[in-house]
Amino acid sequence: MNPKSIALILYGDIGTQRDAFSDNNYKGLAEALKETGFTVKTITYHYSIARQLEKELEQYSAVLSWVNPRERTEHCEDGFCLDDMLNNLSRKGVFVSTHPETILKIGTKKVLYSTRNMDWGGDIELYESYDDFVNNFIKTIENSNIRILKKHRGESGRGVFKIRFDETGENVRVVHAISGNEENVLSINDFFIEYKDYFNNGGLLVNQQWADCTVNGMVRCFLTGNKVSGFGYQEAVALCPYNNDPESLVRPTSSRFYFSEDCGLFQDLRSIMEAKWIPQLQEIHSISTDALPLLWDIDLFINDVNTKQTEQKYTLCEINVSCVSPFPPSCVDYIVKSLHGLLKN
Repeated sequence: MNPKSIALILYGDIGTQRDAFSDNNYKGLAEALKETGFTVKTITYHYSIARQLEKELEQYSAVLSWVNPRERTEHCEDGFCLDDMLNNLSRKGVFVSTHPETILKIGTKKVLYSTRNMDWGGDIELYESYDDFVNNFIKTIENSNIRILKKHRGESGRGVFKIRFDETGENVRVVHAISGNEENVLSINDFFIEYKDYFNNGGLLVNQQWADCTVNGMVRCFLTGNKVSGFGYQEAVALCPYNNDPESLVRPTSSRFYFSEDCGLFQDLRSIMEAKWIPQLQEIHSISTDALPLLWDIDLFINDVNTKQTEQKYTLCEINVSCVSPFPPSCVDYIVKSLHGLLKN
């Protein structure tokens, strides 16, 4: 095994080949790794070739994976998925950028519930069975008008739903985050039937109170291990209505903007993230620092743009660890330095 060999895994359909050196999301990282002495190769992953890829990837000292949750888990050739492959590689001494065990601890929507008592927490319920969901969900809409239901694993708004009663109070209005402003009206009975399959194979749903502060946008805090390596900001987020009016159309998601870890706009967040919130997250989930992902991000709503109290300023939206891209250029240096430290032997 070459101690300086790195495989960058990108998802692709059968018969396609991707190249990190020409992909806008990854070429900066690929070039920086090569310039600092690493041998870099792009591996195009598809679930149908997972077993044969494992043998090839054993030759590398590190495997950096950018594959979305749906592409990792929903299609498995004879029950063997990307996470199974990465687990096997890790046991054989190959460094894996994000270990599947860490993904299950903090990379699913369940983390909203497990960290609900942290500063960034909120009104969160967890349903691990269909009966629990049927018995307890409706009363949460009665108490807070609008709720957000989130599937255990997903990306890009898939499995995220905004739910409220219609004018009669006998039906519910549902908007899927990936559907723009398309709203479905369902009877309460049909609504529950619609979500029954979400509990198959150990699935669950997380119920989060709708936050009016979504109109303030979302901050994405990028981390390498336990260090903040950059920031992103998005003015409007999925399901956010115009003028904070629930009756208005859902507005399209705006562009994202990226900043270095030194950006003065976010130094309060950087400080509390490194000094308090990441250690708390590690303690809650029993994650050692060396088991944290090589690149991950924490998405936060801004409760009050003018408050000086950082503990009260943000609410957790989600944590992404499976396929964190694009990312700020400032993250590249952190990733490269971390890999040089990890693979120096």
